[in-house]
Amino acid sequence: MSNRPPKAPTLTPVQQQHLRQKLESIMRAIQGGQLPQANAALQPLLRKHPALPEINHVASALNAAMRENDRALYYAQRAVELSPDTAEYHAGLGSLLTRLERYDEAIAALQHAMSLAPSLTTALVPLATAQMQSGRIDEARATFKRVLAAQPANLEAANNLALLESDLGYADRAIEIINHALDLHPEHPVLLDALCMFACYSDTLTPEQVADIHRRFGRSVQSRVRVPARYPHTPNPERRIKLGFVSPDLRTHSIAYFIQPIIEHLDRERFEVHLYHTSRHTDSMSAALRDSCDHWHECHKGLADTNRQIASDQIDILVELNGHFAGNLLPLFGAKPSPVAVTMIGYANTTGLTTIDARIIDNTTDPAPHADAWATEQLIRVPGCFLCYRPPTDAPACAEPDANRPFTFGSFNDLRKMSPSNLDAWAQILNQCDGATLLLKTSRLSEAPAQRDLLERFKALGIEESRIELMGRTESMRDHLDLYNRIDLALDTFPYTGTTTTCEAMHMGVPTLTRMGESHAARVSASLLSAIDAPEWIAQDTDSYIQRAREAYDQGKRPRAQRETLRSQLASSPLCDEQRYTVNIADALDACWRKWCNAQGGA
Repeated sequence: MSNRPPKAPTLTPVQQQHLRQKLESIMRAIQGGQLPQANAALQPLLRKHPALPEINHVASALNAAMRENDRALYYAQRAVELSPDTAEYHAGLGSLLTRLERYDEAIAALQHAMSLAPSLTTALVPLATAQMQSGRIDEARATFKRVLAAQPANLEAANNLALLESDLGYADRAIEIINHALDLHPEHPVLLDALCMFACYSDTLTPEQVADIHRRFGRSVQSRVRVPARYPHTPNPERRIKLGFVSPDLRTHSIAYFIQPIIEHLDRERFEVHLYHTSRHTDSMSAALRDSCDHWHECHKGLADTNRQIASDQIDILVELNGHFAGNLLPLFGAKPSPVAVTMIGYANTTGLTTIDARIIDNTTDPAPHADAWATEQLIRVPGCFLCYRPPTDAPACAEPDANRPFTFGSFNDLRKMSPSNLDAWAQILNQCDGATLLLKTSRLSEAPAQRDLLERFKALGIEESRIELMGRTESMRDHLDLYNRIDLALDTFPYTGTTTTCEAMHMGVPTLTRMGESHAARVSASLLSAIDAPEWIAQDTDSYIQRAREAYDQGKRPRAQRETLRSQLASSPLCDEQRYTVNIADALDACWRKWCNAQGGA
C-alpha cells in the first residue's frame, strides 16, 4: 500500500475563494481565543476535504492553540507532505517544532521555508528562537536583529532578543531593548513582565526603580481583568483550608526541591493540598510531589483551563511560586481566582500585583521598614530563613583538596547573575591573589559563543584566559556536586545572589562569600548563611567582599575535615529543619486565611 497522501481535490475558483474566506475566519477565531467556535467551523471542512493542505495547516494551528501538540504536529507534517513547495507550511511546521523544543528539526524546516520564500519574515522569529535555545547565539542575535530592522514593532523578536542578552549577563541591554519595544507597545503586559525580571539583575537600577517597574506591570495586568466581587467560600477560620500551589516547575527544578518539604509535612488536618502543574514536562520529582499532595492537577492548556480548575476546587489560598520567570501565571493572579493569594519562594521581588495579598520572606532578605515600601503585597516575615534546604542523599563525599592545584575560586550561578560590577570585583580578586584561578560553571557555558563572550569580558578587565576555567552541563547532579571538591571558596554573584548554588556549595563543604545589598535578590545568600550561623562569609560592601576573598586565599585550602564540619553545620542548622520550617510557613498561611475571614465577618 502506498504511503503517499491522497490527491487533493480540484476546486473551482469560486470554491477556492469561499474556502479561503472560511479558513481566514477560522484563523481569526483562533487568534482571538475562540477555540470551540474555530473547531466547530473547521471539522466539517476536514471531513469533506482531508487532503487539502491549507485545511491541514489551519488544523495544525488550531490544535497548537489547544495545546494538543501531537495532533498539531500531525497536521503540520501532513500539510507539508501535501504541498512540499509551500513555504508557509514549512514555516508552520518549524514554528511548532520550536515550541516542542525539537530545535535542530525546527531550524531545518524554517531554513527550508526561507529558501522557498526569502521574504517570508514569519519564519524568522521561530528560527531565531530555535537558534537561541540550541546554543547558536551569534546566529540568533543576527536573526532577531534582522526581524527588528524590518519590523521594529515585532514584540516577540524584541522580547526574545532581550532574553538572549540577559542570559549572557547583559541585563541593561535587555532593559534597553524592552523599553524601546514599550515605546511602540505602551504598557504591554508581556513586555512589562519581561522588564520586571530583567530589572532584578541590573546593577544600575535602585530598589525603588525596580519596585516602580513591578507596580507598572501590576497596573497593566489589573486594568485588563476583573476581580470577583465576592467568593462562595465559607469564611470560617477554623475549618480545613483548601491550599493550592501553582507552577510550571513542579518537576526537577529548584522550586520543586524547595517546596517539597512543605508539601510533605503540612498538617493535613489543617490543610487540603492541591498542586497545579502548568507544564507538560513531568519527571520523577513530579511523581514524588504527586504522591505527597492530596490532589494533583495537570493544567497545561492555558490560563482559562487552570482558572476553571481552581474555581471548581474552591481553593481558599492560592500560592504563586514563579514570580516573573518563564511560564508564570501572574495574569491569573491578577484576576484573583481565590479569596487569598500568596507569593513565595521562587521570585526575588514583589510581583507588582495588589491582588496578591501576601509575600512570605524573612527579616534578613526584607528588613523593615524600607522593604515594605517596595512591595505591593503585605510582607510576612517568618522566623529564620524563608527557605528550607533538603541536602541530596547521594551527594559525593567531601574530598581533600588537591595540593597540586592552585587556589580555586568558583561560581556555578547563571550568567545572567554575573553583572558588570560583579565581574569587575572578581577580576580585582584574581589580580590580588597571585596564581589563583576561577572556575565558572553554568548551562549557557556549554555553548562556545557564550564562553568566548565571557572570556573577552575578563580580558577587558585584565584577566588572562588561562586563569578562567569555564564549564557547561555535567552528566549528572552527582558530577555537578563533585566539582565543588575542586573549589576552595565559592564567590557569590551580585546584585542577584545565589540560592540553590549557595546551599549546594555549603553541603559540599565550601563556604560561599556573598556581598549583601539592599534588595531581596541581593540578600538571599546572606539569609542562608545566617541560618547556618556563618556570618563571617557575609560582606557588607564590595571592598570588604574583595578583602575577605583575599584573606581566604592567604589562609590557603580548606582541609577535608573543615569541609565535613561545614556540611554537618548545615545539616544540623535550622535551614534543614523541615518540621519547624513547615510550621512557620503554615502559621503564615493560616494568618492570611484568618485575616480574610475576619474581613468577611467570619467567626
